[in-house]
Amino acid sequence: MKKLFLLLIFTAFTQSANAFDIKCKIGSTRCIKTQGTEITADNAITLSDYCDDFTRNDIGRATLHMSIQRILEISGKNINHPVYSAYYAFDKLYDSPLKFDRKSNVEDTNYLQIKQSCMQLNRDFYNDSKWTK
Repeated sequence: MKKLFLLLIFTAFTQSANAFDIKCKIGSTRCIKTQGTEITADNAITLSDYCDDFTRNDIGRATLHMSIQRILEISGKNINHPVYSAYYAFDKLYDSPLKFDRKSNVEDTNYLQIKQSCMQLNRDFYNDSKWTK
């Protein structure tokens, strides 16, 4: 029973957004070292896509200052609309291991920090020395 409890705690810890990726630690997949952590190649590609959605034409800057009602009004609840995509991407980036100050009031979030963090991820992705395994 004690082993099961420890396994459950370990699993919960490794599933959190800022926890290390166990696949990277055991060397079972290719990983990238970026911004003080290691993330899997698949996660790096996904985060890069979210970065693109959020920073394209700097739409994320405007989205940070919109209410959810305004976002839904502008996007027509279309998940493929750039404003809605930026809103969704921010939610995913907020929960990611990328480094930027997360503010409880979204409007206080510094767009340029997110953009710089995304640019760092992109630079690290194309730097062979940042890859493991």
